[in-house]
Amino acid sequence: MDHTKEIPDSPEGLADYIADELGCPVTIEDVNHRIISYSKHETKVDDARTATIMRRKVPERVVNGLWKEGVMGELFEKSSPILIPPIPDIGLGNRIAISVWKNKEVLGFIWAQTDEMKVTREQLETLKQASQVAARYLLKQRDQKRKNEEDVQVFLWQLFNGTITSQKEIEKRARQVELSLNDDVCVVIFEFMEAIPPTVKRHASYLTETLHQRNIAGRIFDDNHLYLLVRIKEETEMDTVPRMLIEDFNKKLQERSGFGEIRAGYGKLCHTPKELHISYQQAWKVLEMKIQHPEALQDTYDFQNLGVYQFLDEIARLYERDGFQNKTIEALRAYDHVNKTYLLETLRTFLSHNSNSQRTALHLHVHTNTLLYRLKRIRDITGVDLNNANEKTKLFIDLLLEV
Repeated sequence: MDHTKEIPDSPEGLADYIADELGCPVTIEDVNHRIISYSKHETKVDDARTATIMRRKVPERVVNGLWKEGVMGELFEKSSPILIPPIPDIGLGNRIAISVWKNKEVLGFIWAQTDEMKVTREQLETLKQASQVAARYLLKQRDQKRKNEEDVQVFLWQLFNGTITSQKEIEKRARQVELSLNDDVCVVIFEFMEAIPPTVKRHASYLTETLHQRNIAGRIFDDNHLYLLVRIKEETEMDTVPRMLIEDFNKKLQERSGFGEIRAGYGKLCHTPKELHISYQQAWKVLEMKIQHPEALQDTYDFQNLGVYQFLDEIARLYERDGFQNKTIEALRAYDHVNKTYLLETLRTFLSHNSNSQRTALHLHVHTNTLLYRLKRIRDITGVDLNNANEKTKLFIDLLLEV
């Protein structure tokens, strides 16, 4: 039966209409799981629905559970209704769900909580027709959201580049684009190894809207980079929130899109948005150092944890200006060349492993006694004192600059 003319055009009326046709509670969401409308049909609702309505957004644990069970992957692939059996771990009962599409883009979802998994052909047809009506509203909402995002992105670029220095002007612009900057913030940058394909960008965009919802204040996609403005509610969270966000983002993007690992870094915590250009520059420095020293900095994301790597570029410029050479390194290089030995590489590995003999020997695939003999030869040839922290630090820096 064709009910197209009878279907209400408003989101609220549409939810009630579907609920009456199917005889069960209905929720209409946008693509980022924010509630657009829900029906008044509220008998025997499950925990997932209750939590969603209370928060006006599907809880993150429910979204994660739906992805884990393959439900979201199917909804992003199909335009026809799907039947979903209960998922007790996230408080979800029986569901019928359908994606709302426009061309090749998912705009949102319609969910119906059913008592059983039996659905008539007419009910499925009702859902299909309702999704077409919902698309009209969700399309308008998406277009408005994109316009707002463009305004936010222009503002963020100004903050990241330090082109707005007046606190009053910053507060005025923030109100205009409806961006809250009351909390402390930092900049997180993700660097993809290649231009972001449209499908991966959709997944990445989806994740920034659904992952760590309370922390992500703004985002910018630019070529093969994703820039995030991240809120930090408590200063103690600075040690955990950005790292957790980066690791969760990487993990979930790999699971859902198959895209390879992404480099990431973040800068200082800013108590005022006027400092954001510093956090932005520091996040970039992390990425630059991770490219130059991938093994040593593989698990480093925080600029503050770069240690001596923060200053390598500045030291290199001084060395280039003064024509400096390290005599210990030159002596070992000459000795290795004549005797076909590997003392310089041994020293480099020893210092990079924090002078730990066992770890160094394991990395070099030699016996510990062999390593100790090589270290003695290094001392004999150069006179360096490997128990002197000052000498070791200087050697370590000079060796890093040679990579």
